[in-house]
Amino acid sequence: MKAYVISDKGGYLDYVLVVFAETKGKAISSALGTEEFPKYDWNFTDLRARRIPELDKAYRGRWRMDWDDDEDRLAFVRDAHCYCNDDCFDPDDCVSCVGKEYCSRYEEYLEEEQEGDGNV
Repeated sequence: MKAYVISDKGGYLDYVLVVFAETKGKAISSALGTEEFPKYDWNFTDLRARRIPELDKAYRGRWRMDWDDDEDRLAFVRDAHCYCNDDCFDPDDCVSCVGKEYCSRYEEYLEEEQEGDGNV
């Protein structure tokens, strides 16, 4: 199965959905009707699917990936270089995150902390 990132064509949303499907069209169809893209708000033509082959190997028989699942999160961070956005980044949460050793955002935070400690 191929991994696809589903997003809105207009770029209005701050989030995406990663699904596994055989084709772009099937990926978009599977995203319609989800909590992220409810059918009453979105049409097939409003969405786009972009391949993300780095996540193909994360397929474990489920049709979508879930950030809250540790295996999926590790694949997101390690293989696709994803990280928390400004609204949800919390360094306290990073300590227990399975992807912290691969996370560029957490690495930047630690570097800034070290630089700040040197200036005291």
